[in-house]
Amino acid sequence: MSNRSSAAVAVRGAVTRDEAEHVRDAVGPEISAVGHPVEQARVRLTRYGGRDLPMFVVAQVNVVVADRMVRSQLSAPSAAEAIDGAAAGLRWRLHRLGRRLAAERSGDIGLGPAGWRPVLLPSPVGLLNGRTRPCKLVRSKSCRLAVQDVDAAAFTMELRDYPFHLFSDDATGAESVLYRGGPTGYRLLRTVAGPELSGTAVPLTVHTWPAPVLLPAQAVESLNASPARSFVFFTDPAIGRGRVLYRRYDGDLALLSPAW
Repeated sequence: MSNRSSAAVAVRGAVTRDEAEHVRDAVGPEISAVGHPVEQARVRLTRYGGRDLPMFVVAQVNVVVADRMVRSQLSAPSAAEAIDGAAAGLRWRLHRLGRRLAAERSGDIGLGPAGWRPVLLPSPVGLLNGRTRPCKLVRSKSCRLAVQDVDAAAFTMELRDYPFHLFSDDATGAESVLYRGGPTGYRLLRTVAGPELSGTAVPLTVHTWPAPVLLPAQAVESLNASPARSFVFFTDPAIGRGRVLYRRYDGDLALLSPAW
């Protein structure tokens, strides 16, 4: 089955007609080649920078296939480079999802260690770290956390092109964060102390100590003091839950919290 409908393009900033057409040329064939119904397809182009900071464009593609959300995004100095990179990431992730759906139909959804690669595609670049003033917390949002094991969390993170994934560990119920890094390619942080995990398909380095206990203002100070870090995972003593403070593309900060 193929999907001939083109992706709708939601534009932010000054994006030309030629750039919008390039989105359709680059992303449209990837969507048309999907062997399952595409329920949603959206592409967003956003320009950042200006004044004394470099300009760059972020292309983000979101599709829903077989009730799975797939996302790919990339930033680059030009819209064409960002679009092409996001389309390449979408192609890989749709292929990965297709393999998973085929395995589900056959009743074999296991994924061995060889099925994981620590860095699948270049991570988005272009975070505006060149500003001299401290970064501010400008947005707070909450989401209902998926209850998952680590392998399922890794699959979600890769399909959605997340730099980190906040989820609820199915064994302990603790808020946990999975992200790329460390000698194995993936690291796991938890709000509670715990041992190394065994039997996971994803190659994993586990922090056996709990996430630090911080107030949001302290987390902002911590991240401002560490320009190379992209996020900080912490337990907020005011609510007793794990939260993530992370850098936005515009250089300021956002706070992600579990929904009650």
